[in-house]
Amino acid sequence: AGEDWGCLSLDDSHQLTTSLDASATPTMRRRDVVSLALAGFTAMSMPMPPAAFAAEEAQAAVAVAVDDMTLFTDKKNLFRIAYPVGWQVVNKSGATLLLCSPADKYSQIGVTVSPVKIASLAEFGSVHEIGEKLLRAEAAKDSTMPGGVTLLSEGTRTGSASAAKFYDYEYRLVTTHGNKTVLNSVAVLDNVLYIMNAQVREKAEDVATPEQVAAERAQAASYRIIVGTFDVGRNSLDAI
Repeated sequence: AGEDWGCLSLDDSHQLTTSLDASATPTMRRRDVVSLALAGFTAMSMPMPPAAFAAEEAQAAVAVAVDDMTLFTDKKNLFRIAYPVGWQVVNKSGATLLLCSPADKYSQIGVTVSPVKIASLAEFGSVHEIGEKLLRAEAAKDSTMPGGVTLLSEGTRTGSASAAKFYDYEYRLVTTHGNKTVLNSVAVLDNVLYIMNAQVREKAEDVATPEQVAAERAQAASYRIIVGTFDVGRNSLDAI
């Protein structure tokens, strides 16, 4: 296992880049390795949350998006993403961007950018094919409890400025280290792989208070808004 910061394993991120960059690797094998790497790197044209969450989370997400977001732009690596006001940019080897909440060390948003030889995500599978392998890889981890992986949403979206195709996933994990909701957003543009990851740490259901549950749902809702702001390529910056 590599050095771990939140859901993002730096060794697994390197494994993902290597698998995409290996033009001699058979296509099916690349799909498998990509899924395993995405599982460690722990996502929809803004997919609808589960019905039980929808009304409460939509209201919270809109408030966060309007009042409490700052736009981060990277002119060197060519991407943009919004993040909560007051969060800190943390330097971390292997990460292009790591943002952390000053109030909760487990609340993190990360982005990695790596050159690859493939030109599109479709070259190694559909969003559903990669999603299935991603969940199987998560379930196979020693730290994941039996039956502890639940897919909440999967889908594709198009970058608002870049027109790049994104594969987005959201799923819940129950592990020996605690529970969390994970969001991944992945794109390939101009032979560059972009991966964005965010996580919500959750209290166990038998000890969580209604206030804690509401806060966790509001945080997940804000992350869905953030996923929608993640865009890549030069056009994403020119449009600002």
